Amino acid sequence: MKKIVFDKFFLTLFILIFALNFGQKTEFTVPKDIETLQNTIFDFANDFTKDEPKAAAAGDNEFSTTVDLYDLKFDSNEKNPYLDLALKKGAKPKQFIQKAIWNVSMKKLSAKSTKVTVFLEEINPDNWSKKEVDVKLTKSTGKLEKEVKEFLLNSKINKASNESASISSESEIEVTTAAQTANETASFEAKLSQKKIASKYLQNLFAKKQFISLPTNADQITKLLKTDPSEMDCETCKNEKYSNWDFENFNMIYANMTSGEEYYAIQYYGEDAVSGLPYGLIFNDSSPSECKDKFARYKAQLYQTTVGVDENTSKALTVVTFKMNTSFVRLEFGNEYLSRIVISNKEF
Repeated sequence: MKKIVFDKFFLTLFILIFALNFGQKTEFTVPKDIETLQNTIFDFANDFTKDEPKAAAAGDNEFSTTVDLYDLKFDSNEKNPYLDLALKKGAKPKQFIQKAIWNVSMKKLSAKSTKVTVFLEEINPDNWSKKEVDVKLTKSTGKLEKEVKEFLLNSKINKASNESASISSESEIEVTTAAQTANETASFEAKLSQKKIASKYLQNLFAKKQFISLPTNADQITKLLKTDPSEMDCETCKNEKYSNWDFENFNMIYANMTSGEEYYAIQYYGEDAVSGLPYGLIFNDSSPSECKDKFARYKAQLYQTTVGVDENTSKALTVVTFKMNTSFVRLEFGNEYLSRIVISNKEF
C-alpha cells in the first residue's frame, strides 16, 4: 500500500499554487463521498506513473494531492499525448520532460457528492531541455484530466478496503525502528561534515562540460590532465600496454584493446564530495536514483550486479548504464554514492 502523508498546513500551500497554475483546470462532480475518493485516487495509474509514496493535504471538507507523470518524450515523430509542449524559438524538435505534475483537489458538496478539480501544476524538463522549453506556455492536452475523471467515476467502492486504509494510514506514516533512526542520523551527520570541493584535474579533463568522446588516445588525456601516465602491461591491449594516471585521490585508466574495444575509467577513493564532472555529477554525492532520473532521456537502467574483490570474494554493486550518442556509459556507486565512471565504445 502506498504511504500517505496528510498535513493541513500543506492544504493552504496547494491553494496558493492553484492561483499560480498554468491557467487550465477541469472541474467535475463525482457522486461519491470525499473519504472514498481520497483513498481511491492513490490507486490511479497509467504507463507514465510510478508506484511511490504520495503526499496529500486534508482539511475537514477538502483534500488535495497530485498525479505525477514521468519520462515524457517529444520529437517530430513522437508527440506525447499529455502535454501541449511550448518550445522557444530555435529549439530542437526532440525534448524530454522528466516529470509533469497535475494537482487533484476535492471539495465535499454533500455526504454523497464531491467536486473534483484537476489542473497542470508544474513541469520539469531535463537539463538538456530546460533552456528550450517554455514551461509557462506549456499546457495540458486534457487527456490526464479525462483519465482521472473516468477513473474516479467508474471505480467501485470497497468499504472494507476504505476502512482498512483509514485505520492503517496513520500508522504507515512513520514506521521506523530505533536502529534505522540511528543509522539515518549518523548518515545525515556524515554528509553534513563532508567537505565539498572542486577538482581542477576534473575541470581540465571535462572543460567542454561533456564526456570525452571516443575514439581518443592517451596523449589527448595527458594533455588535458597535464600529468603523465604510467604504462602498464596488458596482454590483450594494443601494444600490450594501457595508460594509468594517479592524481589527488583519483585513478584513471585508458585502454585500447585488440578486440576493438576502447574505454576509459575514472575512480575516486576519497571521502569528500568532488565536483568537476560534466552534467552535474558529483563523486561521493550523486545517488543512483538521481543519476537514473538525470539520464532518463537516454533510457538509463539502474540495477545491482556483482564484482570480484579477489579470486574467492565478490560484492554487490549498484550501477546505472545508458548509451549517450555513440558511447556507452556506466556509473558505479560504492557506499551508496557515485565512485566510478566508465566510458566505452562497446556495450557493457
